[in-house]
Amino acid sequence: MIQRLPLIPTVLVTAAVLTMVALGIWQIGRAQEKDARIEALQSRPNAPAAPYPYGSSRDEALLYRVLEAECSRVLSWQQIGGKDAQGRTGWRQIATCLNEPSGATFLADMGVSGSPNASIEWTGGAVTGGSILEPDTRGVIALILRKPREGRLMVIAQDPAPGLSPSKQPEPRAEGNSSWAYAGQWFFFAITALVIYGFAVRSRLSKTT
Repeated sequence: MIQRLPLIPTVLVTAAVLTMVALGIWQIGRAQEKDARIEALQSRPNAPAAPYPYGSSRDEALLYRVLEAECSRVLSWQQIGGKDAQGRTGWRQIATCLNEPSGATFLADMGVSGSPNASIEWTGGAVTGGSILEPDTRGVIALILRKPREGRLMVIAQDPAPGLSPSKQPEPRAEGNSSWAYAGQWFFFAITALVIYGFAVRSRLSKTT
């Protein structure tokens, strides 16, 4: 029976099945890596506070860690819609801070106001709070082209500026690990291809007997 199998279709199906199995195994490896990353992220908010990395503000190893920063002077303010620690909708007041000893700038979310035009008297000082990436400023074209995001770490102040409500402290996103599902899909495709090809070969052989 094996000698009567069509050579070229059999080779193509076998190659396709092996490729799908290999992709499934690769996705399993990715899934295990993602599980380890998610577990590490979940523990970061409880780690001891770390100094803000002025010289390497894009170091995602400190993402979701509590950071301690010194805002020598507020250069500007920007307002972004968001929620405070109680879940109330408002305007996040984000300061662009200058750290004079390092000459570096960083962003600090100093709390939430009910109005975008709130008057804020805070002019700088010590800022301690969880860290997330600063707001995504990529344009539509960059998003379509999947241009990598290169945001700096932004501190979410635990103690808000006077007159503001504290913003919700950042937590690692409870994101699922889709790689496990992708792995299952590749193995399912491989089995399906074998079953379909098996029925096709069986039908062909039955016609030649």
